[in-house]
Amino acid sequence: MIDNLIRKSQHNIRHLRHIQNHRSIQRIQQQRNVIVDISSKYPIHILFPVPIKRGELTKNPFGITMNLVRPVVDIALKKVYYNKLVPKDSLRLYFKDTHLSDAHGPNVAINQLVTAKLDCIIGYAFVNALKSVARMSPYWKSATNNGIPVITTVGLTSNLDNRQEYKLLTRVISPYKILTKAIRMIFERMNWLTVAYIFHEQRYGSSKISNIPYGECYLQIASLQIRYYQMDHNYFMFNELKFNRMHMFDILMKASKLANVIHNKALTEI
Repeated sequence: MIDNLIRKSQHNIRHLRHIQNHRSIQRIQQQRNVIVDISSKYPIHILFPVPIKRGELTKNPFGITMNLVRPVVDIALKKVYYNKLVPKDSLRLYFKDTHLSDAHGPNVAINQLVTAKLDCIIGYAFVNALKSVARMSPYWKSATNNGIPVITTVGLTSNLDNRQEYKLLTRVISPYKILTKAIRMIFERMNWLTVAYIFHEQRYGSSKISNIPYGECYLQIASLQIRYYQMDHNYFMFNELKFNRMHMFDILMKASKLANVIHNKALTEI
């Protein structure tokens, strides 16, 4: 029964993506149309701003690095040319190190822009750098484009949902609000009314929490807990970087007394 619910939730997520893509196409069609000759003489310039080093987990939670990105891009490029989706040698790729910095990261895109060799941005690992660029890119207009589109696998929180502010931002992974909807459907179907949340949070147990941003697990659970089944204290945090077996046993015991279902986020990563 649970498998059927999961499959139904996945179907609904795909349906929502289809609607979002359809709306995006409609918005593009309503904008000024520019016919551009794409060829090896007039190529599309694509920037990949990603860090060379893995860096801090708090800044790069998904572990995106240049040596992981390049092989994937090379395979994709060969497939695009093989299927003749665009003319041969009509795509120019630029890989730039962002140093996982919210100062240097946006500057990488600006430097590429001033050379007049920027048509699309794919990347970023640090969401703070992404936000700055995604906010500015709609205003980077020229004779051949109406702004620079930004495509990313990060930035899944609701503060990037504003299409008026981040007009040309595309997140290829479903944002947290979509996953929240899927989980809510399961809760409603199973009639689960009392819920406890257990998740990893890197700020937990750290003395200098002001210097550590909230983790991805926290942001996902916050989205779910605020929207649905909010209780006075139905969530328990642990730090997988400072894992303590007795502490985990203690919070599992407390959670079991509060809920008839435990939504366990990131325990599989331990």
